[in-house]
Amino acid sequence: MNRHFIFFIFMFIMISFLLTGCWNYREIDKYAIVSGLAIDKNEKGDGFLLTAEVIDIRPGMNEVKISSIRVEAEGNTIFDAIRNMIKISGKRLYWGHAKIVIISQDVAKDSIIPIVDWISRDQEPRLTTNILVSIEKTANELLSQESVTTEIRSFEMSYMLVGNRVLSKAPKVGVYELMNDLSCSGISPVLPTISITTNEGKRTSELSGIAAFKGDKLIGFLDGEDAKFYLFIKDKIESALLVAKIDEGNSIDNITLEAFKNKTKIKPVYDEGKLLMKIHVRTEVVISEEDKGRDYISEKGRAKLKTYAEATLEKDIENVIKKVQSNFKSDIFGFGKIVRAEMPSLWKDIKNDWDDIFNNLEVEVKAEIQIRNSGLTISPIKVGE
Repeated sequence: MNRHFIFFIFMFIMISFLLTGCWNYREIDKYAIVSGLAIDKNEKGDGFLLTAEVIDIRPGMNEVKISSIRVEAEGNTIFDAIRNMIKISGKRLYWGHAKIVIISQDVAKDSIIPIVDWISRDQEPRLTTNILVSIEKTANELLSQESVTTEIRSFEMSYMLVGNRVLSKAPKVGVYELMNDLSCSGISPVLPTISITTNEGKRTSELSGIAAFKGDKLIGFLDGEDAKFYLFIKDKIESALLVAKIDEGNSIDNITLEAFKNKTKIKPVYDEGKLLMKIHVRTEVVISEEDKGRDYISEKGRAKLKTYAEATLEKDIENVIKKVQSNFKSDIFGFGKIVRAEMPSLWKDIKNDWDDIFNNLEVEVKAEIQIRNSGLTISPIKVGE
């Protein structure tokens, strides 16, 4: 048998493997493609009410019309309710394109474990799916509001989370991140919150802050401003606005600074039986707006602005930490996780008492702000006399 024939047989076998179809190929028209899901308690409170937003594609005369419809079903468990949706839709639901899951406060207060377990166990939902907590009475009402940028409500909520990177008013939490925080000691998870607002007379939705958990149970909320300083602590700031208020005696100057780069470092210090968390925030900003026309661009003006801005940022961060310590008593900042990583022997001794230690933990905040420029304006605007 010559070499050419052997080579031909080898290539034939290899090509036959490469040209085979997908082993798990499925006809798309046999499935209902889900874009998002809302999870509530049922009326009796002993099971779940699920509302799935399903993408509806209908051919028209000149173009394809894309919209969404909602399918509701109850069940004793999450998966039970999902399967019961087939009785209404006539098709199995496909979860590979689902962007968001909204859960009600009632569900979150009981436990988020059933939701996380279903998503991580099932082969279709992605671990990058974002989970939000509804500020409203139910979760499903968020899926019935007006859209602003797209007909698919769940996709618009996903765009909100992406766009929030320049606002820093809510965290963006995927299922895999939530699982990590749930399974790790020394930290409690958080999720973004969503609520209903009005835009041009129409009810729509908006991101509204943070849902704080203790373990797997919801315990409280932080608004958008508090959420921003939480993100500073967690070193998750990509862009944010800081307003420095400077007292000039007869008036208050409001100077808006845009942070475009941030680095936060947290270091635990243990001395003479006392634990201290040192937080150092280094932020680079530009002057975006100044409402009185005073000079904060010169060297002297920038020095004054820098002092006020640093003091304001330090105070805001300290206030958020104190609020969480007094109202939630839950380490959503992950201070315990940092102690566990950097001082494992100390953590072994204090981990069982961490809740009490966290509630009384002393925190030292140092902010360092670098003012890089003032945009396109090199001098303050003066009003002619």
